Amino acid sequence: MPKQTFFNLSEEKQKRIIDLAMDEFASHSYNKASLSRVVARAGIAKGSMYQYFEDKKDLYLYLFDLAAREKMAYIENHKGEDNGDFYTVLECILHAGTQFSLEHPKLSRIISNIMEPSGELVLQEIFERSKNMSYQYILGMLTQAQEKGSVRMDIDITLAAHMLYSILGTGLLEYLLDLLNVSMHELLSDPHVSKRLNQEQLRSIITNTVSFIRNGLEGKSHD
Repeated sequence: MPKQTFFNLSEEKQKRIIDLAMDEFASHSYNKASLSRVVARAGIAKGSMYQYFEDKKDLYLYLFDLAAREKMAYIENHKGEDNGDFYTVLECILHAGTQFSLEHPKLSRIISNIMEPSGELVLQEIFERSKNMSYQYILGMLTQAQEKGSVRMDIDITLAAHMLYSILGTGLLEYLLDLLNVSMHELLSDPHVSKRLNQEQLRSIITNTVSFIRNGLEGKSHD
């Protein structure tokens, strides 16, 4: 978290520093991002940055939290009303998450940097924290869905949450990488790669993914 000296700055100066830091971390991997470039563009002494943040890790953690909160707020505002159908809500959430990435590529890049394969230990720490938050969110959705009858009662809800996280996280990501014929490093190094998939293709992938999940959890009887 920023030090109090950062919050003592005018809102305009705070915003300028954060915007420039966002540009830096969105344009470079965590390892290659430079505080020197940020302070040079901001027109402040490098020592001043350490009066605002402990170090590079502290700054990135703050940026990551800002970006993650923006994404969550966007999803909540665009996921539609909860009509009791877990699968419809899940599909809306995935669509909203995809749309957020298209509308806010800089923030999405900040978030996705935690998946950088050559990242330092700090990224692994953030990834684990983010993973746990996502898991708990999915677990909460599944618990409510089971209570409403959208998910079978004989399903181990904890197992389902872990499996669903894997499908929507690494599973879906690996599929997209395979479809784009790129590595994770290539995807993060060139944000334009993801634009090879149009909206119609993305919607189809999401719809098929949710259909797969529905077939596994809903437990429809077959003759």
